[in-house]
Amino acid sequence: MDSHELHWLGIYELSRRIGTGELSPLDVVDALIERIEALNPKILGFIEVTAEAARVEAIKAEEEIAAGRKKGPLHGIPYGVKDIIDTAGVRTTRGSSVFMNRVPDEDAGCIDRLREAGAILIGKCLTQEFASGPLSHNPHFGTARNPWDLSRITGGSSTGSAASVSAGLCPAALGTDTGGSIRAPSALCGIVGLKPTNGRVSLLGVCPNSMSYDQAGPMVRSARDAALFLQGMVGYEPRDPYSREVPISDFSERLNRGVRGMRVGLCPGLTNHAEVDAEVQQAFERAVEVFRSFGAEVKTLEFTEGDRFASIHQAVIGAEFIEFHRPIFEKYSDSYADYTRMRIEECMKHADLDRYIRAQREREVLSRNVLKLFHEVDVILTPALPCIAPKADNLKATINGKEVDYSLDQTMPFLTPQNMTGCPSLVVPMGFSAKDGMSVSLQIIGRRWEEAEVLRAGHAYEEATPEIRARRPVL
Repeated sequence: MDSHELHWLGIYELSRRIGTGELSPLDVVDALIERIEALNPKILGFIEVTAEAARVEAIKAEEEIAAGRKKGPLHGIPYGVKDIIDTAGVRTTRGSSVFMNRVPDEDAGCIDRLREAGAILIGKCLTQEFASGPLSHNPHFGTARNPWDLSRITGGSSTGSAASVSAGLCPAALGTDTGGSIRAPSALCGIVGLKPTNGRVSLLGVCPNSMSYDQAGPMVRSARDAALFLQGMVGYEPRDPYSREVPISDFSERLNRGVRGMRVGLCPGLTNHAEVDAEVQQAFERAVEVFRSFGAEVKTLEFTEGDRFASIHQAVIGAEFIEFHRPIFEKYSDSYADYTRMRIEECMKHADLDRYIRAQREREVLSRNVLKLFHEVDVILTPALPCIAPKADNLKATINGKEVDYSLDQTMPFLTPQNMTGCPSLVVPMGFSAKDGMSVSLQIIGRRWEEAEVLRAGHAYEEATPEIRARRPVL
């Protein structure tokens, strides 16, 4: 097989070819390691590559599969891991100089499940320090570059995970999402990212950001691949206070049902009517028409409380972020990057127990009001982000001809409400900017525990727009 083609194969197709014997897991691992060696210096997706261990695991998987003991679709599939997720025997720095030489003894819960499914860890992916923001720069390790344009950022904080999947260095990577950190870099890099329902994936062994908002999830090349990767990482973990004991769905079971009869909602109030660049809005309107043309019932929903999200987010995320960092910061404040130090100092100024408790009460009421929207629809569509990836040298986003700082002010209205409510949310590419050829993406939001419905909608859209999925960055 042409190795160039192999780099772009996703989980589903790799698994099929491994199952038929056309490919071996070792073929795949070797080809990807070769590509990482060639391209990683350009994009900095990986900060550590576990080449020899991956080859050992690949040989083991090959023997097991040949003996008729294939564990499932992830058996023999390589993947990368955001470097705030613990991996036994492999350095997990949390993107920080404080933990530069930290090597965990145990896998995170989601990694343990992926190992049981036969997936092969191929390396650790760059993250913004402590997953603390929406950018790509890490002063301790460097800056991840967007494979579509190396002068642009990948977004954060799952920076290297997005870059690696987008550049064909691995077919899948694990990210985490507190306010959009799976979905924003996935959107900017033209891949598929899924934030599952809060509590669906164990956070045991994942460095906390804001634990009641945090979730780990797939960063892949298709909705089908997201379903397969999610299947391998879910499960109740009693040692994780945020894990929920719910039935594990077959996330692939509805993929081929199409969207005929699906109730699709548009809700500008959910994003508090945040401004969107005209080119992104046009792509979004075309995406909505795809759903309508394939038989979905599209309706506009009223929601008048979008302005309440920001203050609740700030009170909850700030207090929970500082709860983890305070004892570390007191000892190692000089070791923190400027961006993270400023965020911690700002949180310390405003963190207040009464404010936190009030915000949690308001969060519950507001979440219930959002969930009422799903009495009328099955999924809600929004743009994933209002702009394309900004340049790394100035971090300025362009929205309708105006330059603005790319920050949480741009990402939060579109992405963070789903962390607050716990709703699953998928981003898929919906086109490319005419001038720069950069990805713009669609967000599909569902009711809690209905990842299968969100993935159904995403897969149907991908099947209807093959020209978008076929486009690849040139590196």
